[in-house]
Amino acid sequence: HCLHNSFIKMGDNAKLFGAGVCCCCCGVIPLIIFCVFMSAYLNLQPNEQLVFRSGSSYTAKNGPWAGQVNPFKSRTRRQALKLDATQYAKLRDRVTYEYRVVLGPYFGFMEAQEELYKTKNKIVLERDQYVRIINQYTGLEGSKEGLLVRPCDVTDTLYVPDPLIRVLEERKLTYVKPYEVLVVRDQNGGTLYYDGSLSNESQYDYQCPNEAEESAGGGGLAFWLPPYSRIVRMVWSNYSTRLEEATSISATTTSTSTRRRRTSRNPVINSQNWAQKPRMWFVAGDYNKETDIWVNRGTGANLSNVVTQGSVTISDSVGSGASANMVSIVGSTSTIMNFGSLVTSSYFTVCAMTRYAGSARRQILRAGDGLWHGHNNATTGIARYAYTNLTEMLYDVIEPITEWVPMCVKTGLPPNNVMILDEAVGTDFINYYTPPSWGINTNSLYKSDFAIAEIITWNTELSDLEVEEVMLYFKARMMDAKTYYDQAHSLSETASTKMITAVDTRMQRSYYNFEVRSQDNVKLTIEGTVYWQIVNVPTTISGTSDPEGDVWYRTRSTLISAIGSVTVSQFMANFNEIVRAAFETQQGSAFFTSRGIELIDIDILDYYPMDERTIASLNTIIQTKTERMVALAQQETENELRAIEIAANVAMEDNKTILIEAEALNQKLQAETRGATEGGRKATTVNSFLDGIEDMIPDLDTRVQLYREHLVRQALLNQTKNLFSNTSKVYMKPAGQNLTLLLPTDIHYDTGYLDERRMSGSLPLPGPDDLGGSEEACSASSTPNMGSVSSGETTIIIDAMPSSASGGGSVGVEAGGRTGHADDFN
Repeated sequence: HCLHNSFIKMGDNAKLFGAGVCCCCCGVIPLIIFCVFMSAYLNLQPNEQLVFRSGSSYTAKNGPWAGQVNPFKSRTRRQALKLDATQYAKLRDRVTYEYRVVLGPYFGFMEAQEELYKTKNKIVLERDQYVRIINQYTGLEGSKEGLLVRPCDVTDTLYVPDPLIRVLEERKLTYVKPYEVLVVRDQNGGTLYYDGSLSNESQYDYQCPNEAEESAGGGGLAFWLPPYSRIVRMVWSNYSTRLEEATSISATTTSTSTRRRRTSRNPVINSQNWAQKPRMWFVAGDYNKETDIWVNRGTGANLSNVVTQGSVTISDSVGSGASANMVSIVGSTSTIMNFGSLVTSSYFTVCAMTRYAGSARRQILRAGDGLWHGHNNATTGIARYAYTNLTEMLYDVIEPITEWVPMCVKTGLPPNNVMILDEAVGTDFINYYTPPSWGINTNSLYKSDFAIAEIITWNTELSDLEVEEVMLYFKARMMDAKTYYDQAHSLSETASTKMITAVDTRMQRSYYNFEVRSQDNVKLTIEGTVYWQIVNVPTTISGTSDPEGDVWYRTRSTLISAIGSVTVSQFMANFNEIVRAAFETQQGSAFFTSRGIELIDIDILDYYPMDERTIASLNTIIQTKTERMVALAQQETENELRAIEIAANVAMEDNKTILIEAEALNQKLQAETRGATEGGRKATTVNSFLDGIEDMIPDLDTRVQLYREHLVRQALLNQTKNLFSNTSKVYMKPAGQNLTLLLPTDIHYDTGYLDERRMSGSLPLPGPDDLGGSEEACSASSTPNMGSVSSGETTIIIDAMPSSASGGGSVGVEAGGRTGHADDFN
């Protein structure tokens, strides 16, 4: 009635407007209703599923399908589940929260009330691998088969966990060399020793059948590291290399001060070489609690005044459900840490490894109110940047929630913009912006009990391969922390150290180089070598945390005491005996036996004085001694040379005697041989002549005389021929002097054979006339030799003055070597 009265009172224009509005409403409302119902008409593809929810009940329509649905009923369209042969899927019932596993290859639809919890690759177990598992329902490790899943526990080496089984880690066999002993700390704090030289069956509790026998035999050991057990990793002093300079006593004093610069010794960290060096790289082991400085391994500056409220501890204790005992900075809700601007660019990559370390579980690493990284409200593996949720916010990617969360977030597109180990979990991208100041527990409403191991940032968006490199590094760090237990130590920062993962039972060699003083207060530096060996590993582990350091320091104190009891001259004269005596006092001593060590030997390699005055004195002594030794050696050399010379002279004289005797014997033999040969030839000639005329002249003497006449006439014939051949030589000699020339001749009288015939009585001895000249001509040794005349020449000698005896000159003629007077050659 009121509206009607109002309408009557309105003007015409108003009436027209009201009528238009009324007509419009009547047309639009049906149009809206039509659009709503038409939008509820759906067409499903063969790989699509439509899930309807009404309260706590779910229904589903699987494609292909087309039809009208209730537009006011909650619905979700999702893809069919598709798995290849290497995958499996874990499904969760949203009503009962029960789980089931679907193995690939598979293509199909899930039940209406089911949701995809995780898709993972099947685990391929090689011969040297095993898997640690945990039952999420009971919270206990292992299954009915045991604590580990080994290759012999599965079919075709493929392992797929049951729905309530979660894989804690994959691990390989641990190998021990034949000369090594591995020290293992078990879950109860006990110590186990795995000796590579033994075949103790108790070392093979978790091996498959027959594997223990294959590992035995003195060739080393391979075993499965039991769950919750870790290999003890020790840090020992390293004196296995020779020092370049002497190490002073004050410099080698052991220092246990905590005010030294803290540096992580983890081998995985120290060996990491990034493809692109980060701007910020903070490792918990590099934080110095005393100075509140966190050393930056990246290109940026160190962080100072890190802890602004409360306190932190540096711990490697596992605790709080974490499986890896990484060194970390641990704080509580009362702790506030400020890191400043970790990135300064709108394109960045932030990686961190954090975990919950207590009952307070809100946020850990955050920057302002719109950014948290890794944790929020007791959920792990989530990230929110610039008020944008980059991951699923309701499900834990890492279980249990107290486990380490290694996460990388970078600018870029999902899903690879958020990585947790091997999983890409990104669901949205970052609106490019520069994050504000970073910290932990900076908001009083979102505090946690936390532990942080590393923070790594880049002012650039890393590639997927570079992010994969970071994930591999995080995995290596976690595996290292799960495998090894780092033993506490208190070594000098100035001493060289080495990390020991297995105790070497072979003989070891350590070099020493330190200062000592003799009894007469002479400072010396000595260098040498100590040989030692670990013979009882359990005794060594329980007795000392630094065996090599103990050996070195004990050797030093022993030698200082030994050299300090003698003068420098006594030491220089008998240093080997002094060191040997010092070694014998320590060999088998309680100091070494209580540490399971055998001292084998101590050698001294070199020594030299430290002050200039002593050096000059010792140089003088050494020079004098050297000169004396050189002179003595020179004299000994000369004596030896003299003795050798005398012996050589005696030997030479003896050899001369032997030579003379040999020459005489040779000459005799040669003469006999010549005589026998020449005589035989001439005898043959004479015999042939005599025998040839025996028939005509039977008388032997007549035949001999005839042979002589033949020889003489033959000689005269040759002389006459030479005399008239223009080859004669004439010499003048004083009158009355008898001169005869002895010249070569090719005609000889065969007197030897004839004389032999006469001695036998068959031929008379010849006289001077038989030789065709005077007696002077028969004596060759009494006449001087005037020269030599070739065969075929004739020499004539004429007296220069008339002889008083004969009243005229005499002429001596030699023709063809025949010597005589001219009267003989008528």
